[in-house]
Amino acid sequence: MFKTIFQRLFWTSTAIIVFVVTTVSLCMFGLMNRFVLDEKMNSAMKASGSIEYLTRNFVEDDADSRYRHMYDSTLASWSLMVEADIAVVNQNGAVFASTNARRRVPQDLAAKVTSGETVRRHAGVKDGKVYIIGIPIRYNSEIIGGIFYFYPPEIMKNTLRDFSSMIFLSLIVAMMIALCLIAFESRHISGPLKQINTAVLEIASGKFDKRVNNIASNDEIAQLTSSFNYMADSLQHLEEMRAGFISDISHELRTPMTSISGFVQGIIDGTIPKDKETEYLKIVLEESKRLSRLTNEMFEMTKISSPQYKLSVKQFDLAEAVRLCIISAEQKIDEKNLELDVWFESDVMNVAADPDAIKRVIINLLDNAVKFSDEGRTITIRIFEKGKHVVFEIINYGAGISDEDLPHIFDRFYKSDKSRSPGRAGAGLGLSFAKNIMTLHSQTITATSVPYEGTVKKTTFTFTLEKA
Repeated sequence: MFKTIFQRLFWTSTAIIVFVVTTVSLCMFGLMNRFVLDEKMNSAMKASGSIEYLTRNFVEDDADSRYRHMYDSTLASWSLMVEADIAVVNQNGAVFASTNARRRVPQDLAAKVTSGETVRRHAGVKDGKVYIIGIPIRYNSEIIGGIFYFYPPEIMKNTLRDFSSMIFLSLIVAMMIALCLIAFESRHISGPLKQINTAVLEIASGKFDKRVNNIASNDEIAQLTSSFNYMADSLQHLEEMRAGFISDISHELRTPMTSISGFVQGIIDGTIPKDKETEYLKIVLEESKRLSRLTNEMFEMTKISSPQYKLSVKQFDLAEAVRLCIISAEQKIDEKNLELDVWFESDVMNVAADPDAIKRVIINLLDNAVKFSDEGRTITIRIFEKGKHVVFEIINYGAGISDEDLPHIFDRFYKSDKSRSPGRAGAGLGLSFAKNIMTLHSQTITATSVPYEGTVKKTTFTFTLEKA
């Protein structure tokens, strides 16, 4: 039925306002009608006191024509004041004084009033429908007659019409203001949603630089806009990293493949002498291993990103796992003439985690520490308890990580060293892998890189594990 949120909000709100206004108008009309009738009753009661007093005197001395004239004049005056015809009946219900000779009191009403009952109701009389109020006249504790007020329908209608006109005008003005506010608020809601929808379509088509104008408010729409722009920034950043990753991985694959194919071709066609074949075959073997490591990194990253990937959590000695990782990296450490400063708070540091995954994290961090340390420097490894956790910390000294790169080093596809300098080859997946592993363990991994001396920075990687 409604094609846009604006139409739905506007017409739904309009229907609610119309319903509320109609209901309120009917209630107020009923209350006003009752108020008017009560006011007529009050005015009738006020007039009845004076008329009752004159009627008592009239009964005592009804032969005095002057008094009769005064009595009729008083009735006429009260008739003008209360805006109604007045008729006075005797004890038998017969009219003996009236401001309108054509008025006749209905017998049933006359009977009720002369029996002591005050009545008020709409009734049909000879010259039309009127509103009648009947009040008994008492004298010496006896009822000697009654006073009837005949309010013409025009009086009632005029009062109600004036009130209704005022209420209707007020409600129309209120509705117009309300509808303007609803239209403004509806556009305030639907406008950003349209922008977001347009931006989503453009981002889906590959235009990751599309953003939605920020809204100067603190409501949910402004929060949604801000969240969307944050998501778009993340997607753009991820796309840039993906493009960089494809470029880097293409280079990483192309270089060893070129070397392998070139050397093999040289051996086959005889370009490489026989006595050099073994040397070049060793290079081919190293390049093949490099391709294998790269492929394994990509496979592991894909595997741990899968929802089906499950950790094999068990109790093991983290200190022993670190010792084994150090032994595996011993050759690389010696090649750069690095010193190791290893300190364990206890010889046995039991943790609850997936031992294979944690060893991969330690190897990645240790490999990075070796790779980015200046020659002759010291690498510090510490393991200690902190509350319910065991903390692993590795520190190296070298070029460090720039402030620009530091927030992104754990991002997927991000590679801080874009120079592809010798000895620092890789696809840049190691830290992202480590971050995912620690997230799966519901633990944290952090990095800091601060100035140490001169251009040398002190870089620290820290992660925690549950103490077993």
